[in-house]
Amino acid sequence: MKRKHMLTILYWLAAIGIALLFFTILIRWAEPRVAFHPVPGPTPPPPSFERFEVTTGDGINLTGWQTTIEPGRPVLLYICGNAGNLTGRHELLQGAAGRGIGIAAFNYRGTGESAGEPSEEGVYRDAEAVYDHLLSAGAAPEDIVVWGHSIGGAVACELALRRRCAGLILESTFRSARVMAQRMIPWLPVGLFLTLRLDNEKALARLDLPILFIHGTADPVVPVDDSRYLHNLARGPKELWLVDGADHNDNHMAPDGEFYDRITRFAGRVAASAGSQARPDEGGSSPDR
Repeated sequence: MKRKHMLTILYWLAAIGIALLFFTILIRWAEPRVAFHPVPGPTPPPPSFERFEVTTGDGINLTGWQTTIEPGRPVLLYICGNAGNLTGRHELLQGAAGRGIGIAAFNYRGTGESAGEPSEEGVYRDAEAVYDHLLSAGAAPEDIVVWGHSIGGAVACELALRRRCAGLILESTFRSARVMAQRMIPWLPVGLFLTLRLDNEKALARLDLPILFIHGTADPVVPVDDSRYLHNLARGPKELWLVDGADHNDNHMAPDGEFYDRITRFAGRVAASAGSQARPDEGGSSPDR
């Protein structure tokens, strides 16, 4: 009886182990497919923008749009969310053009005309390559304000850890991939099996720079409380603007152009402050903070 009991225990332990292995493999397979929804295809730039191309450190060719980059003028480096491509951001980016600041945006790998397939480290490298492109186009680190929407907020935070910039705009951004996964499947401990970090909580604990948080009060994708939480975590100068009635993707439709006024004023202010503090011998990038 004792031997039979032991065999039963071993059987169940083996079954649990196999189930955990299968679940881990399933999570690993599903992670990039759930996190990223790239749409390939042509993405001609709207008026006021021109197309650019860059190659990442791991050899992936990317495409993007930019307005004229002028030394000494603030530049918004826009990092979009996880679905579609730049074609769906025509109205948003065109509305920000012509307001005394430069703008650059890019199709991360696998989206639009950019090659490759998206991954967490891959999109981080994409953002680094576009940042370096802005430096080569004449921008200084203290001119650059990184603006990330949704999952792009996590990329923006990581870029700010890897490269020096004047400030961050985090729009409709979540706390971390693990928090989002647990919300999606609350009855399973999926967060324990994820390799995706996209961890804005951890990043903000290491960053000390001006941040503007923007979030719609009716966002059905990322709860507005996530921006409240991240705002409380932020260490440097910070602002929180809750857009009344806005959902996940339409903050820019706030009345009277308030969205564009706020991001433009913020970019101009933090770039001016960073420029006044910059030393003449500073280089184009810095190590991790």
